[in-house]
Formats: sequence, structure tokens, C-alpha cells
Amino acid sequence: MTKLSGSSLFTVTLLRVIPSVGKTTRSNPGAFQKVPPKTLLMILKKIARKTFNGQTNSVKNLLTVEFLNYLSQYKRKNLFYCNLCKSESPYYYHTANAKRILFNSICPNCSSRKRHRGLYEIYKNILKKMDLPRVLHFAPEPVFYSLFTVCEYITADIELEDVDLQLDIEKIDCQDNSFNLILCNHVLEHIKDDLTALKELQRILIYKGILVLTVPGDWRRKETIEYKIPDNNGHYRDYGLEFINLLDEIFYKVEKIDLHNFNHTYEKPLGLTSKHDLAFLCYKN
Repeated sequence: MTKLSGSSLFTVTLLRVIPSVGKTTRSNPGAFQKVPPKTLLMILKKIARKTFNGQTNSVKNLLTVEFLNYLSQYKRKNLFYCNLCKSESPYYYHTANAKRILFNSICPNCSSRKRHRGLYEIYKNILKKMDLPRVLHFAPEPVFYSLFTVCEYITADIELEDVDLQLDIEKIDCQDNSFNLILCNHVLEHIKDDLTALKELQRILIYKGILVLTVPGDWRRKETIEYKIPDNNGHYRDYGLEFINLLDEIFYKVEKIDLHNFNHTYEKPLGLTSKHDLAFLCYKN
């Protein structure tokens, strides 16, 4: 076995695939965050751009992540399972932003994130109990497309072109009581008036319909932190426990599910390492 020099190891590390958001299409769901291997020149350009913008932490995390991923692949140990693509993979790292390195967040095979693997179990269980439901999916994640082939599945977004409906979630152009199931995953934090959006989602649900909702937040903190202008991730707020009280006011019943509970559903873990990553099932009476 040929040993790599320090410089060669560094080059190989840089040449690894860096998952990033690609063009998402229903006919090509694998495009989600999965792109061809980047050349050294492309990565160097990315590093130069971040350095020029003063994002030194981001550059450091980028290099750290690629080095860790190289070591993980080198060990060839299949240590976690993806329930979406039915594959086993080594530990995998990626950068969430300039401040955080996430562990086991993205599947190297289908690019599903941790929350997707937890939500898959929730969606699957709900569909078993519904008879050919009418489903509306805001900001749809293509990794879920294959799950909804046996129902009326309608995708919606205000910006994406490859969706069935161009909808403003603050003013949804749909009749009352239109959908059995609505999926809204990490959307509300990008919406300026989330209260209006929630009322609209409740309006278009049918009797006993379910809204499956996730938002980023700190569920150990009471207050929701509001921003006057969106942060670097386009978020208007960082949610706290106040958000759960708001859901209780709008919906008949709200069920809180910690996605971490699904981590050991299969023989190997799903990589759901973060506790208190909540999904909310909101019911209309």
C-alpha cells in the first residue's frame, strides 16, 4: 500500500466531494445537494472567495471537514444507516455555517440530512393511517418524492420553478379545507409573518388534517429571538418555547416528537445524534 505524503494527503482531501445544494427536480431527486466532484481549482476559488470576504472560520471548517471525511472514508466502516436510500455509510461531516461542524448530518449517498431521516419515519407512519390523502408540501425536499407516489402529492414554493404551485405561504391561494396532510420543513423561520402563515396553513387543512412542521430552535429557552433583518441564513427568528404556545393557540392539538427517538429504529443508527430536534404534528378539529 502506497503511503501518501503530507502534501498529497492534503490535495486528496481537497478533491473530495463537498455536498452542496444543486438544482432540485422531481425527475432527478438525487440532484439534491449532490454535485460532481469539485476540481482543486473550484475549491481553491471557494477558499479564496471566503478568505476575501473575511470568512476565515468558514475556510478552517471547510478544510477540517474534508480532512475528517477523508479519514472516515479511508477506514471503510459502515457505521450508520440511511432509511431513505437504504444504504450504509461511514461517519460523515459537513459545515452548517462558519461556526458549526455537523456530525452525520448528510448522507454521502443520497444527501439526506438528519432531520429528513427522522421525518421519513413520521411521514411513513402517517401515510399508513390515511387512505389516499391529498398532500401539500412546501419547499419540497426531493429525497421524499418516492414516498408520495401513492397519493395526490402537490409541491409548492414561492421561488422554486420545478413545483406544482407557486404559493405565498402568507397568502395561500387555495380553498379552505383542501388538504389532508401539509408538510412544512424548516420554512417558517424564513417567513416575515409566521403567525399569518400558520393561520393560513390551518385554514386549508381539512377536518382532522395534520400539519407536520419543523423549525430550528432552542427548546430549552423560553423566548423566541426575533431579528429586524434576516441573518446570514435568511432566518427572521430563532425559535424558543413560545412557539409551542403559539401552535397550541392555533391548532386543536399539537404533538411534539423528538426525531432522536427514531435513531435506533433499524439495526444500525440513523445518525440522529442531536437530542431535542423536534417535529410538531398539528391537528385541526
